Amino acid sequence: MAQSTPKVVSVTPSNGSSGVSVSTGLVFTFDQEMNDGIPIMPSIPGFFTGNVEFTPDVGFGFDGEWGTDKRTLTITFSDNLDPNTSYTWKLNPAGAMMPITSATGVALPTTTGSFTTGSGGGGGTAPKLVSSSPANGAFNVPRNVNVVFVFDRPMKKISNPGLAIEWQGTDLDPAKFSYTWSADGTTLTCDYAGDLPAQSWIAWQLNPGSASVLLESQEGELLPEDEYQGVFLTAMNSGECDPDGVPDTWGTYGVQKTARYEQTSAADPTPEKEQPFFFSAIVFAPAMGPAIASASVTLPSGSAKPLTNELANLWAYMDYNTNEAALDSAYPAGNYTLRFALTNQPERVITMNMPATKPPVPKILNYAEAQAVNAAQDFTLRWNQFTGAGANDSISLIVHTTNGTIVFRAPDLCVPRPLPVSATSIVIPANTFKSNATYTASLTFHRTGYSSTNAVPEMAGSSGVGKSTSFTIKTGTGGSAAQARFTQSRLLPNGNPEMTLTGSPQTKYTIERSKTIGQSAAWTTVGIVNTDTTGKGVFEDTQAGKAPPLFYRAVAY
Repeated sequence: MAQSTPKVVSVTPSNGSSGVSVSTGLVFTFDQEMNDGIPIMPSIPGFFTGNVEFTPDVGFGFDGEWGTDKRTLTITFSDNLDPNTSYTWKLNPAGAMMPITSATGVALPTTTGSFTTGSGGGGGTAPKLVSSSPANGAFNVPRNVNVVFVFDRPMKKISNPGLAIEWQGTDLDPAKFSYTWSADGTTLTCDYAGDLPAQSWIAWQLNPGSASVLLESQEGELLPEDEYQGVFLTAMNSGECDPDGVPDTWGTYGVQKTARYEQTSAADPTPEKEQPFFFSAIVFAPAMGPAIASASVTLPSGSAKPLTNELANLWAYMDYNTNEAALDSAYPAGNYTLRFALTNQPERVITMNMPATKPPVPKILNYAEAQAVNAAQDFTLRWNQFTGAGANDSISLIVHTTNGTIVFRAPDLCVPRPLPVSATSIVIPANTFKSNATYTASLTFHRTGYSSTNAVPEMAGSSGVGKSTSFTIKTGTGGSAAQARFTQSRLLPNGNPEMTLTGSPQTKYTIERSKTIGQSAAWTTVGIVNTDTTGKGVFEDTQAGKAPPLFYRAVAY
């Protein structure tokens, strides 16, 4: 007997209905038994398509549960819907990775419907977070700053708001926060005893799913769970100098042409495989403001390019090329005019020169020696001369571990450690490196066209042409751990993510988790995996209070 295609025979609220309560749920009834083992999953734009979608998007703010009859699916929302809003739902949208099917395995065809919410009854809508300070994604935030949350209405002044806030950060102690409500209950100030940890990503989340107490309005409406979160990067240690002479809390601006190379042997460096040549125009606001309102760059041809807001305090225009000649043609030598407006300040108009003469490609001359360094002895790294370098040009070297921690840099005013533009070598002191380890290094030659630290208050500007070469430095065996990769992932019946990874045999890998990816990601250690003799390991994230989106990486230390 042929297996029939399942279909929805009824839905509550009915298709096209209006005046629906903002606290509604949806109930779907099917004409036959369905596979109740298939989890109800929302989509993650750019990653995968789930089996239930809403427009406007409600993200991960809903759950689905199958009835015991296997014919009923109930969708509940973690927060009230927006009032006076038309919502469209879709089951099994095109490309769904885990489509809803009948018990016999026949997929439900794409099915859609809609409804419109009512006014919400006045005070029945959930409160919202209007702003947070420091802004989400802010860099080089002063360590003595207070974290401030502002809501759209008066909130209940619970005695210990910390129970409703999840804090994460290296060396951060959440118990050191004290909390103060404003008189009208709309502002919550979080004051950390002493300074926040230096150079640490501080992540916060309001009303996490694991909270024992929840923030709510004076009318008793809960702030949505797992919706409001952010992260910021603190500045370096208080009282220490800045390696480049510019305070970490300052902003930056400039235009640059950059060529990136990699060296993997004693032969000449070659362009990196992905986007080796690019032009950039950036404006990065001071850590504590004022914010950037607008920005653009005008090329020597007179063509203007708008900068777009990439992060809370970063605006940028980027153009990548695989061909250096094409990059030079599009962005020739000459004067570039950068315009940007900071809040409550007049527009800044700054003309910067792009030099016509480019620096040579840096090349490590003792590459083989750099792959067999004795960590207990001084090591001299050697490179080719920066020919034609002027007094305002520069050389810089940065060496860091596989997880990004800088172990050596030059020049560094804090040591002090100079690196004149005429240098062709530098001594890296004994015990800078660990034995049997691999480090990533980058040597940069930069020809400067413009440089200023006083044209704009608390901002440093520069323009020029840079060429950098990345390479490895190894000690002893260089470390035996290969980079791990995830080969499978799944969601267990208990709701925990589980993943399979492969790497070096019998090696310990640290599993780290973040709610975002990219430069603003705040990675937190969530467990350890020890691979077997074949290099395989399995990890289950059993930590409570987590909520999608979740990103993972495996790091060998």
